[in-house]
Amino acid sequence: MNLSEESTITVENRRPRNKTETKFKSQSPQIKPQFTQSQLQHKKSKTKERVQQKQEQLPNVTRKLNPKSTSFSKKRNQFKPAPQDFGLKVNKQKQFKQYYVGWGNNEALVKRVMSKRTQWKETTDSSSMFVNFKWQQSERGYRYERLIVSQNYKQLVNHFEHHREISNKSYLIKNLSQYCEKHKLNVFDYTPLTFVIDFSDENCDQNITQFLKTYEQFAPKKPQAKQMLDVKRRLRGNFCNSYQRESSSQFQKIQMNNTFLSEDSTYMWLLKPTFLNRGRGIQIFDNLETLVKLVSEFQEGLKEKTLNQKDESSGEEDPPKQVQSAQGTKKDPNQYIRQQPSGPCIIKSQSFVIQKYIERPALINKRKFDIRVWGLVTQELDTYFFQEGYIRTSSEDFTYNIENTFVHLTNNAIQKYSKNYGEFEDGNQLSFKNYQEYLKSQNIVCNVEDLINKMKERIWMVFNSVRSKINFEDRKYCFEIFGFDFILDADQEVWLIEVNTNPCIEESSPLLKMYIPRMLDDAFKLTLDVLFPPQQQPHKQSLPSIYQLPQIKEEMHSDYPVIGYPNDENMWMLLGSLNDRKVKKKK
Repeated sequence: MNLSEESTITVENRRPRNKTETKFKSQSPQIKPQFTQSQLQHKKSKTKERVQQKQEQLPNVTRKLNPKSTSFSKKRNQFKPAPQDFGLKVNKQKQFKQYYVGWGNNEALVKRVMSKRTQWKETTDSSSMFVNFKWQQSERGYRYERLIVSQNYKQLVNHFEHHREISNKSYLIKNLSQYCEKHKLNVFDYTPLTFVIDFSDENCDQNITQFLKTYEQFAPKKPQAKQMLDVKRRLRGNFCNSYQRESSSQFQKIQMNNTFLSEDSTYMWLLKPTFLNRGRGIQIFDNLETLVKLVSEFQEGLKEKTLNQKDESSGEEDPPKQVQSAQGTKKDPNQYIRQQPSGPCIIKSQSFVIQKYIERPALINKRKFDIRVWGLVTQELDTYFFQEGYIRTSSEDFTYNIENTFVHLTNNAIQKYSKNYGEFEDGNQLSFKNYQEYLKSQNIVCNVEDLINKMKERIWMVFNSVRSKINFEDRKYCFEIFGFDFILDADQEVWLIEVNTNPCIEESSPLLKMYIPRMLDDAFKLTLDVLFPPQQQPHKQSLPSIYQLPQIKEEMHSDYPVIGYPNDENMWMLLGSLNDRKVKKKK
């Protein structure tokens, strides 16, 4: 077959065929296959010759870039990295999450715990929208309205918008009272006898009346009727509203536990400004004249008692001016304490709680003590109890002398200015295990584990009392660590004293150097690491079997080990959920 015949057949194949041609083709099936095979063999041989000639002419470097090589594939797809290089390039271009830590309350510890999270980077710009986590002593400056569910923006803060529902002393007792009344309980089986006196509240007059009646009822020496009327008149003079209401009971049942009274005592009570913590502003009085005087002085501006010449502000330093301005401008006489050019701080208050002093407290080596434990509420409204706390002891033997602050107030912020601080215990602090050993040495039958369980019950009760209030606006995302203070009476009964926002995290003893970093880190694992999961580490090459066992142990090792607890265990114990949706789902 020559070229002319080959061309003729090709042209005929391209034009439409009639029925006769189709019939003829079906009778001669060998024509087209023979032509196609011959043509392909001819083309392959020609192509092979051309490729070989070109490769001989090209330089050696260029010759390596043939279409089938891996390098050529990378050049063509330089914006689409090959799978084996993907992890490496992501690490190089990794976007760090930003966190901001405010001034004060051992902020260096928070930064130290955060530094272990390699995907986070610190920033000093607290106002930036791109800060993913904020930690401050107070919520001033927080934009809660921005805490919404968004794909482009997510920020976690360490305070709830309405944490004062339990961290404010007056709100705490009101919410607990309502909760106990609803469940047919007596609130004063769990907390000392307490009255709220708020001179800006319309119920102030009836609350004063109820307190004075209770004071008179249990007083060892009954005050004269004329004196009671005079005190009531003078207290009413501080009342901001001119109208009065009919007297009604502030609480359903008023009772006085026998450990709250002692024959040797001078009938002691506590006056506390409602918004301060760490023992600041607390005054002890044993007569009504002193109460009237203290209330008047607080309203005018009471000088805080000097504890030590080297710090006349009770151990609390003022933050730098730039920090004060960055933390907000909201005015609150209980939050802003004016520092005088020379001399002690001035504290102003219009709102107080009056609480009965436990005159027969439990003692350790003749000294008074209280207990600090921590509670946590997460962004999902799950509540937790940290399994370890610590005992705070006084530096002085217990007496009924109300002038000696170091006898009665065991907060570390106060005790550290005593001349006997640290003489009996390192940092005036003991562990639960230490206390159990002390009870055994004194032949006192008491199981510390039972005391801890009672504290858990009261913490769960407190959290339940604000179930619908603590995150009323349903903000995303908040969490908070609270400091709960308890005291034991001479019968080893547990009493809730108060709840603190921004609890002290100073590492003031070897015990707290062990507990507090673990407490913070484990809290972040339940909150921060849940919302911002740590990035997975790049795949490690397999090592010889002799190195595998030590490698596994290193991965399980905690950065903050606590004696008696596994390194891979979270020490926060779940109490329950305040989230109604979760509770209904479980049922």
